Amino acid sequence: MIIWIKLLHGRVIGLDVLSLEAVYEALHPKLAKSYAIDALLQQREKVGNGSVDNGRAFIEEARQCKEEKFKSIGHGWDHRFEGSTIVGSALVHQEKVIHMAFFGITESEKVGRMSSASRRRRYRV
Repeated sequence: MIIWIKLLHGRVIGLDVLSLEAVYEALHPKLAKSYAIDALLQQREKVGNGSVDNGRAFIEEARQCKEEKFKSIGHGWDHRFEGSTIVGSALVHQEKVIHMAFFGITESEKVGRMSSASRRRRYRV
């Protein structure tokens, strides 16, 4: 299992979990490009140095998210997660996480507003 945590200006902006190393290797260029584009588009606000504690806090917040589960269009189950400053999704098949992703959100990105084009584009990966 591969876990990739992305930091921008000292703040965790996302986390991806992939079940297989080969899948991660295939998706890495797309994931890196999507986060690089977001980094260029976001306001440059320094919020501190990135640290292991920032990653742990992000993961703990992800664990506290409200979860909804839906039958996937293909195989498995689609899980959706929502917290006060974080959203996520996961595809689970035969009780194994295939891909899970969490993203930090701002007040303006909360439910009821459309996500940015770059964020929506990520769901096509």
